[in-house]
Amino acid sequence: MTRPRVNEPLGVPPTEPTQSDARRSPLVPEEISVVGLLNVLLRYRVLIILLPLAFGFRAGLRSFTAPLSYTTVAQFMPKGGRGQSQISGIAAQFGIPVSGGEGSQSSQFYMDLLESRPLLSKVADERYTVQRDSTMFTGNLYQIFKVSEPRAAVRRVKVVERLQAAISATTSARTGVITVTVRSSRPELSQQIATNLLEQVNVANLARRQEQAAAERGFVERQMGEKRAELRMAESELGSFLERNRQWRTSPQLTLEQGRLQRAVDMRQSIYTNLLQAYETARIEEVRDLPLITIVEPPEAAVVPDVKGGVRKTLIGMITGLVLAIVLAFVLDRMARNRAAQTDDFREFAQLSREAMGDLTHPWRPVARVFRSRQRT
Repeated sequence: MTRPRVNEPLGVPPTEPTQSDARRSPLVPEEISVVGLLNVLLRYRVLIILLPLAFGFRAGLRSFTAPLSYTTVAQFMPKGGRGQSQISGIAAQFGIPVSGGEGSQSSQFYMDLLESRPLLSKVADERYTVQRDSTMFTGNLYQIFKVSEPRAAVRRVKVVERLQAAISATTSARTGVITVTVRSSRPELSQQIATNLLEQVNVANLARRQEQAAAERGFVERQMGEKRAELRMAESELGSFLERNRQWRTSPQLTLEQGRLQRAVDMRQSIYTNLLQAYETARIEEVRDLPLITIVEPPEAAVVPDVKGGVRKTLIGMITGLVLAIVLAFVLDRMARNRAAQTDDFREFAQLSREAMGDLTHPWRPVARVFRSRQRT
């Protein structure tokens, strides 16, 4: 025979927890159903309709009111270099590492060069002629972009940043052709910027190769002086030997010595000849000013403006707003359920929210609390 519990009234059977009690209990997880999810969407249907419309209207309005832009496309390909020069081969004989072919420069080098600040600064300093208010205006990009900044360094940074935003470059993995795209508010301006870009790329590449040729010439010139002295010493030793031993052919030992001295002279003569040829080649490369890039597609002025893509941007804005509205609807629904259940988390959230709003409206309160806590300690 079982005894009734102390706190349990006699004659009253123990009550089982109902489904509504289990739903209100924070320890029992709610079952998620498709109908429940649809109920949330229908409950916040106004938010789910208005927010995508607002995002889509904003994106479409910005697209349709944006100024017209014109794009110019140009393509070029770096010319092949000399391959491994004679200087590289001679330096390898002395154990000195020298960069090989100049034409092995990767396409990424030219893409980075097109976006580099020094090159874009030179492009900005060039003279441009554009149509402005039915008149032709000539000036640099600082004047055309109307950068009103008293400090020259800041003006340069702003113009370079605008150029970096207007220029894009891609490369073909199969052919190595580099495509340059320039976008601006005027078709003739895009064409002139693209033309100056290609010219500055060629100038920068040419200057780099001339500097390399000058360094190679200096290296070869120093080596020529040393090898010329060694050659003269070897020739002097061979001449002294022949003067002392006029009948060297009759002695096997003298024949071997004469062969050794002759081989030393021949080896130094060969090295000196190669150095002399490399020296002349470096001198030619140092003053060489031939174009180092091949223009595949020259820049031309755009005939029609770029497509704004207003419909596509409006759809993207509506989709973004729809996703945000759905997430916000579920967050609001969860907060409403917690408020109705009065869970510990919600009560703590409500208290912290009130304290945070109080701190924002009365900024001195956090400072006073910290001051009082320090006085107590």
